[in-house]
Amino acid sequence: MNKSLATLAAAGVAAASLLAFAPTASAAGCVTSGITTGFEGPGTVAYKAASPCNDLNLTYAYSASWTGPIPYAGYYKNASGTWVQGSAGWIKVRNGAYAVDQIVLVSDLTPGTPFSVGTFLQGGEWVVVTH
Repeated sequence: MNKSLATLAAAGVAAASLLAFAPTASAAGCVTSGITTGFEGPGTVAYKAASPCNDLNLTYAYSASWTGPIPYAGYYKNASGTWVQGSAGWIKVRNGAYAVDQIVLVSDLTPGTPFSVGTFLQGGEWVVVTH
């Protein structure tokens, strides 16, 4: 009986581990773009993909020069061609990977819209945006 319980417990832990690493349903079909940040404004420019992800989600951040939290903000070009900061404003993020929808920089962006990411540090940090 104890062997059976131990086997079932091990199977449950294994299944839970697999679920933790499985992509979320909201990430299916989304596109990722690597961006070098700008200083307090847009850096590398990418374009919102036509995908099931309506938002710009920060899913990876890396700074070689700073290990503490860094403020990041999303930017997009409006219909007039002016860069606008996303309504989320500055969000402090540590180096690392994040789930889709965990850190939303800009909500409900139209496909084809130019977007970018800025930082308060010095610019030149590497981020991945899922959109």
